[in-house]
Amino acid sequence: MVFTASVLLVGCGISSNGEPTVQDSENAELTIGMVSDAQSLDPPNFVLAGDFVRTSLVYEGLVSLSSDGEVQPALATSWEQVSDTEWEFQLREGVTFHDGTPFNSEAVRISLERAAEQGQASTFLGMIEKVETPDEYTARIVLSEPNSSILNNLTVPVAGIISPRALETKGEDIQFEAVGTGPYTFVEWEPNTSMVFERNEDYWGAPAALKRVTFVPIPEAGTRYSALQSGEVDVIENPPPSELASIEASEELYSIIEPKARSVFLGFNLEEIPDVEVRRAIAYAIDSEAIVENVLEGVGRPATTSLTPPEYVSGNDPVGLGHDPDKARRLLEEAGVEDLELELVLPTERYLKDQEIAEVIQDQLAEIGVTVRLNVQEPGTWFQSLLDHETQLYWLGWGLSSGDPAEMLRRVFHSEELNNMSQYDNEEVDELLDRLRELEVGSAQRNQVIQQIEQIVVEDDVVVVPVYQMSNFYAARSGVQGVHTTPTELIDLSEVTVAE
Repeated sequence: MVFTASVLLVGCGISSNGEPTVQDSENAELTIGMVSDAQSLDPPNFVLAGDFVRTSLVYEGLVSLSSDGEVQPALATSWEQVSDTEWEFQLREGVTFHDGTPFNSEAVRISLERAAEQGQASTFLGMIEKVETPDEYTARIVLSEPNSSILNNLTVPVAGIISPRALETKGEDIQFEAVGTGPYTFVEWEPNTSMVFERNEDYWGAPAALKRVTFVPIPEAGTRYSALQSGEVDVIENPPPSELASIEASEELYSIIEPKARSVFLGFNLEEIPDVEVRRAIAYAIDSEAIVENVLEGVGRPATTSLTPPEYVSGNDPVGLGHDPDKARRLLEEAGVEDLELELVLPTERYLKDQEIAEVIQDQLAEIGVTVRLNVQEPGTWFQSLLDHETQLYWLGWGLSSGDPAEMLRRVFHSEELNNMSQYDNEEVDELLDRLRELEVGSAQRNQVIQQIEQIVVEDDVVVVPVYQMSNFYAARSGVQGVHTTPTELIDLSEVTVAE
């Protein structure tokens, strides 16, 4: 089935002196090879970061994150906190949705009240009690309780504002057709084949750099790399790390390695592995430095926190148990555990070299007498398995979508959160996570509480084993310049040029 709103030939040309020419921006096109297909185009029901990457071209929120992590205007031009639980936003005038519907406070109300009750969005926006509309271009967000994270949470793509007409007319089909206010309009989605976007000629901001952008899912890394080499695609996500040296030595290709606020970890289902000393033994068996050096070949870095990128919590100390297989064996012996067999649920190529890393972990745990069976699943199935707690061990990366480490921790470790994949329930941690919402984002006091939570979940309760901090890793053809990424994993195409 093909979902359309209303296909891609990348031309090449040579100037009169034989040199490649830059395409006229009116006609420039780009094809991007991604690890997986999108799961949904409906902002509140986004599943994977790949959904964000695509639909950030179409949907915008009231606010966004700058390159240095500061909240900045988007569809709202200004805002103020008018009480502990009320935030008032002045909206941008003269903006229309791609279907011609005017953007106004009523559109904001409909989108945000809907998002507060749905899917992944509710974990960011569930504190929104209602949205009031004093006039056409003023929206007042009323929270159920004070929350210092609300501005950051509104920057997450799940808070994108959808055309109210599209919500009414398309119903559940809104997951297949994106109708926003952004610099590109949705054209077509042929699942597992391609998704196409075109420049929005009526965009309120600076014109989009490209006429058309096509995303092509290519799950296998070697196949993605071959498609880049042949010119079938212009940019690829996660090229094989083993090809990094050849990419950097090539005149036709180059690599893009930029900071990414996502940590990848081995998680425990505590209902299945309730003994903390067994979990501690497994943690001691894992050598994250060897994984980064030998499998990722330096694309990434060993994790020093549970989830929070160190750059976002200045002054905090590293956490982790370190690598000590002898201690791991001793802990298992003291616990009376022999011939332990466990299953590790992981996705196909969701993150860089997932299966290869899992096989290394399998070998590392075998050295302490633990047998691990790998259950490799398609990304959508894998994530649902985690939500349904159909795991013993699981492989997961968690990103800092909002730029706020407190919300990142809350979504994974609070006992009442949807994404508490470990079924973790610690009253002290819940109270600390609740307290973070009362403290100013970025304050020293808040960072101290984050440090305390990190130590409990990693070193005391051993809920997860941090393995590595990811990097955004792309490769592009040399004729494509100006591709950038954000720490929140979006692709910035605003300055892209394409040589013919």
